[in-house]
Amino acid sequence: MKKLVFVLLVVGLVVVPSPSAGSADEKLKPEELIAKHLDAIGNADARAKAAARVASGSAQFTVRVGGVANLSGKAMFVSSGAKFRFGIMFQTPDYTGEDLAFDGNKATSGIQPQGRRSPVSMFAVQQNMPFKEGLVGGVISTAWPLLKLADTQPKLEYRGLKKIDGRQLHELGYRPRKGSTDLKTFLYFDPETFRHVRTKYQYEIAAMIASPERSNANQEMFFAVTEDFDDFRSVDGLTLPHKYKLQYSAEGGRATTIQEWAVTFDRVAHNPKLDEALFTIK
Repeated sequence: MKKLVFVLLVVGLVVVPSPSAGSADEKLKPEELIAKHLDAIGNADARAKAAARVASGSAQFTVRVGGVANLSGKAMFVSSGAKFRFGIMFQTPDYTGEDLAFDGNKATSGIQPQGRRSPVSMFAVQQNMPFKEGLVGGVISTAWPLLKLADTQPKLEYRGLKKIDGRQLHELGYRPRKGSTDLKTFLYFDPETFRHVRTKYQYEIAAMIASPERSNANQEMFFAVTEDFDDFRSVDGLTLPHKYKLQYSAEGGRATTIQEWAVTFDRVAHNPKLDEALFTIK
């Protein structure tokens, strides 16, 4: 991967009725949940003023299953409108980190020293809906689609309260307004604060008929990417997460892999001067 250099420098909402919302929240509509969520971020004026954002800090990479790794490095997320750059950097020869970008039209990713993409980079290239929709990075990114529903007009399904890692969270199914996707996407919100605390993407590759050339082709593959958000603090009138965790898992075939990146932001700045070239990886 080329060394990543950063220069610091509800209108039209489509709602799918939910048949399985919890009894205590049967009448909670997606637009009501989102309105509370936006208020939890900050008032309309503060949200509108944040046209661009840079968040930087430290990063930790750990392989939970399918290998051994424990690396420390740096991270920086840069966003401007619908554009986003996600960089996590490690000073190691075999794995230099993750470099993902969306320039407003296309998602691109960096290449590892061995000349191939990492599993997360492959996910970004093959399943680029989260980047196109502005989902990646949650409210850390100015591209967050719930800030601009009149433009994105996603199909949303409120699915009730779900128990996730021991706590109850509102679950909202998310699908893009246009096109089809095999990627299932769910957004999770704290029922007391209405802060967005998790996004989960999942998809599967169906089993194929085995042949002499494809002895392993009859096994299904399951993939999941989860983003978690925590440690919310006030910055310029906005309540933003300062801890971010990304987890990638693949199960099936011959092995299971679970990789995790944990980021702690120690600096968040709004409206810096940014070079538009930042949002394209060549």
